[in-house]
Amino acid sequence: MAALTVIVVYAIENVVRGYLLNLADIVEWWQYAMPLFTASVGLIFMLGFLSLERGALSGQPVVSLARRTWTSFTSLPRLVGVGAASLALIATTVAAGLASSPDDLGRYILLAIPVPNVPIDALRPWFYGWAYGVPVLVCLAALMVVTWAALRRNSLRPFLGPQTLVVEKRARVEVATGVVRIATASMLLALGGAFRFIDRAGSIAGLQVGGDGGRSDSYDLAWRYAEFAVAAGYLAPLLEIAAFVLLLLVVTGVPLKEAFLHAQDGSPQRVLSESVR
Repeated sequence: MAALTVIVVYAIENVVRGYLLNLADIVEWWQYAMPLFTASVGLIFMLGFLSLERGALSGQPVVSLARRTWTSFTSLPRLVGVGAASLALIATTVAAGLASSPDDLGRYILLAIPVPNVPIDALRPWFYGWAYGVPVLVCLAALMVVTWAALRRNSLRPFLGPQTLVVEKRARVEVATGVVRIATASMLLALGGAFRFIDRAGSIAGLQVGGDGGRSDSYDLAWRYAEFAVAAGYLAPLLEIAAFVLLLLVVTGVPLKEAFLHAQDGSPQRVLSESVR
């Protein structure tokens, strides 16, 4: 449900913002922070479920002899992936914020692109500056905390009993995998949106100024990081595709079915019912 919510909210936000609202001169910071915020809310609900479901299950909790940490049920490549996505989003946001400049209202939403060797003021298109980046960093910090808390709770909660260890461990691996995939995907969606914005502003290479008598003059623009902006434009759709693939893997993943084991007296006993989505 958390993964599906990220997809639905992302789609609705794009439709409403693009077709139903007039957002002229509005800083649409939520466009980039929304995937992170939605994922955080979804994982908070899942964390609450992991904290409350113990009372609904019967059994004799056992203590595992192996030391468990928040990383016990997830793999190193997945942790590296979510870490790399978070670092890339932080680096992009901070670099873009430092490159941005304020408008007349003091909002850091502009990028100054100079016109070399010509006495013309720099072109100032809208840009992924601090006005966009600060909410993204706040939501990213919240998501990282919630992700850690969900992985920790999923790992450290006691097992129901010795007969269910194998089934429960499998369930916890799938829960941890889903948590990491949701966090990674939301970061990739935010990063892809930021890359698109940077490409729109930073890859501008020319300026045409109309004059009297229908005459117009063309000028070359030179932003020193224009090559990075163009590269970001090519990477943006790849990041978004990867994000949706991760979310769909969670949404369409086969949940762990209810396990029915027999007690020693032969009577059926329901010992586990977990959803790994």
